[in-house]
Amino acid sequence: MRPHLLLLLAAAALPLPADCRHGGHHEPPPPPKHNGKSGNSALTAALAVAASLLALVLLYLCAAIAVRRFRSRGAVGREPAGSSSSSSAASRAAAFLRRNGLQHHRPAFTYEQLRAATAGFDAGRKLGDGGFGTVFLAYLPPSGRLAAVKRLHVPPSPSPSFPSASATITKSFCNEVLILSALRHPHLVRLHGFCADPRALLLVYDFVPNGTLSHHLHRRARAAAAPPPPPPLPWWTRLAMAAQIASALEYLHFGVKPAVVHRDVTSSNIFVEADMRARLGDFGLSRLLSPPDACSTGAARELVCCTAPQGTPGYLDPDYHRSFQLTEKSDVYSFGVVVLELVTGLRPVDVGRERRDVTLADWVVAKIQVGELREVVDPPVLGEGPGVMASVEAVAELAFRCVAPDKDDRPDAREVLAELRRIQTMLPDLHGGKGS
Repeated sequence: MRPHLLLLLAAAALPLPADCRHGGHHEPPPPPKHNGKSGNSALTAALAVAASLLALVLLYLCAAIAVRRFRSRGAVGREPAGSSSSSSAASRAAAFLRRNGLQHHRPAFTYEQLRAATAGFDAGRKLGDGGFGTVFLAYLPPSGRLAAVKRLHVPPSPSPSFPSASATITKSFCNEVLILSALRHPHLVRLHGFCADPRALLLVYDFVPNGTLSHHLHRRARAAAAPPPPPPLPWWTRLAMAAQIASALEYLHFGVKPAVVHRDVTSSNIFVEADMRARLGDFGLSRLLSPPDACSTGAARELVCCTAPQGTPGYLDPDYHRSFQLTEKSDVYSFGVVVLELVTGLRPVDVGRERRDVTLADWVVAKIQVGELREVVDPPVLGEGPGVMASVEAVAELAFRCVAPDKDDRPDAREVLAELRRIQTMLPDLHGGKGS
C-alpha cells in the first residue's frame, strides 16, 4: 500500500468538529495543519508491511532451495550404500590403471563373477581381515580354482572438500596392482586379477591354505568346539621360513628396478603353504624407490623415498620414523623383528611387559646384550636339545644386527640371505626341511 493513501485514510478517521456533529451550518473548517507525529506513524506502518513482504519472499526462496536439495539427496540415497564414494574410488582406480597400461595386464574380473565366486561375500567364506579389507575364499570361474579375494573397505566420503579415507584405499588398490603385476618370485603371494567396480574394489590372489606365520607362532587356546591350535613349529622349519622371506626381500630390493620396499613385513603378512613354505603378501603399503631427491641428507648414493612413516607397531623402523626417509633397510628392520618372533615365539608388542620392554626388539636386544638369550628362546625350540642352540644363537645375533637403531649399521637383504643360508648348514640334514 502506498504512503499517500495511508495518509488519506488516517485523515478520514479523525473525529468531526462538534458543529458538524450537531448539523450546524458553518463555513468549512480550514485545512488541517500538518501533523508530524501521525505522518511518522504511517510511514513506519508502511515500512513494516514492506519488510514483512520481503521476509515472506525470502522464506519462500529458502524453502524452495531446501526442497530441491532434499530431493537431490534423496535420489542419491536410493543408490547402493556408499555408491558415491565407491564410484569415485573406482573411477580413480580405473584412470590409474589406464595411465599405467595395466587395465589388460591381469584378468579384470567382473563384480558379478567375484560375488558369485565368494557366494555373495558370505561370512562363512571369510578368511581374515587385512589392514584395508576383508579376504574371502573364492572358487574362480570357469574351472572353480581356489583363490583369495580381498574386498577393500571404501568408506563414504565426508565431504568433497576434504580428503577421505577412500583416497587411501584407492591408493592401496593401485599400489598392489602396479607392483604385484611386475613381480615373480616363489615366496611372494601372486596377484591373479582385480576388479575396479563402483560397488567395490577387489583383488584376487593365490589361496595360501595354512594361515599366517603369526597364527603358527602365537598359538592361542580356543573353545572346545573349535579346531585345536597348530603344533609348535620345529626350529628347522622356522629357519627355512626366515631364509625364504629373506630371499623374497633380496628379490624386491635387488632383483627388480626400481627397487620395491614392502613397508609392512610382519608375521601376519607372511602366509604359510600346506608344505610349510612361507610367502610374503599384502603390498598395500609398498613403495617404489627412486634416486636420492631433495629431502635426502648425506652423501650416500642410496635409494630413498621421502614419505610419512607407515607400518605396524612393533615392526616400524625407528630411523624411518625419525627421518621420514624410507629405504630398503626399513624392511630389514621389520624382518629382524619377525626373526625375533621365530626365536622367541612372542608377539612384537606386549603391554604386559615393563614399559622399557613393551616392544619385542627392545626386550630381546637387552637380553642378548647381557648374555641371557636362553631366557627368551621359545620353550619348544629349547626342548629340541643342545644341538640347535648354536644356530639359534647365530640367528639371534643376525636379528640383533637387523634391528640396529641406525640403518647404516644393518645388513642389507643380500647379506641377510647369505648368512641364513650359512646358518642352515649348521643343522644336521635330518628333517628334510625345505630351504629357500
